[in-house]
Amino acid sequence: MPTGIVDALFKVGSALFDLRNALSEARQARKKTVADFLSGIAQTIETTSASLRQGIYPHGTCQELLAHADHMVKAIGDLVGETEATDLASQLKEVWQIEQLYGQLQSAAPEDRHRSLDTLDQAAGLFRATAAFVLVSP
Repeated sequence: MPTGIVDALFKVGSALFDLRNALSEARQARKKTVADFLSGIAQTIETTSASLRQGIYPHGTCQELLAHADHMVKAIGDLVGETEATDLASQLKEVWQIEQLYGQLQSAAPEDRHRSLDTLDQAAGLFRATAAFVLVSP
């Protein structure tokens, strides 16, 4: 079962969700920027998942994920701490080649494929939930 990339994305999403209170302490004007950053990662994962579910190779998503990882420290480092942001960026960089999931899923058993794609969707959901929390927090 192709779990490495999927599990790593879920782990980063969970870690950011756990940091939602720190992220929500941003000044009101900054919250939209943070939420947009997190939503961008979610969108990349959602686009990848949708393509993979249709059996389509997710062209370009590797570069998108790498760009998000490269921007992580600047986007949230002042809110969660530079060390934490650097660690999360490193974890995201470890799986930036998300397009490799295409080949892994092609050879996976149907139930493993379905489970991996469900977990990928859950990871995107964690990024979306964190973005929403940041945006609506007082």
